[in-house]
Amino acid sequence: MRKMNNFKIVSLAVLVLLLLSCNPLEKNYKSNSFIIIENIIGKDNLGNDSTVVFSDVVKGGVAYSDFATVTLRAALLDPNPIMGVSQYNDIMLTKCVITYLPADGSTPQEGVNVPAHYEVSLSQLLPVGSSVSFPLMIVRDVAKLNPPLGALAGTTDMLECIARIEFFGHDLRNREVTQVGSISVRFADFLDE
Repeated sequence: MRKMNNFKIVSLAVLVLLLLSCNPLEKNYKSNSFIIIENIIGKDNLGNDSTVVFSDVVKGGVAYSDFATVTLRAALLDPNPIMGVSQYNDIMLTKCVITYLPADGSTPQEGVNVPAHYEVSLSQLLPVGSSVSFPLMIVRDVAKLNPPLGALAGTTDMLECIARIEFFGHDLRNREVTQVGSISVRFADFLDE
């Protein structure tokens, strides 16, 4: 009988230790889910897939927006949850904020050495375990009409920046989830074909 009580006490102690030894990543999250950025793919100046966005500030006398294809998925902090995966673990993206940083590491000054930041509203569901790809505007056409990009028209100058993309959303229990990714952007007045 005494051995049985000792076994119960040891089992209870092990259970308490397991519950307290959570994944350190979990301490930064209120949600049980998080966003994984699988890739962000832009287009080069010939229209081919690229890890860099080649942004032509004027094409045929017109400024066009530039897009990248973003592939994201939702995952669980606990890869083997006791109660299993629920639809409440899925993530709904609600917006993203795109901020530009100079590629040379200097201090960003919007309208001087980088375009102005902007926000995009989203309504994209990320089911746990499934990859989702969608187009995302990386450079707005209006940014190409304003400094510093407008000054590149008609020149051979190039401006290299990093587009920092911060995704915001919530799981279906309404607990906030965020993630940050980036892609390089080369701004220039590329030769029209």
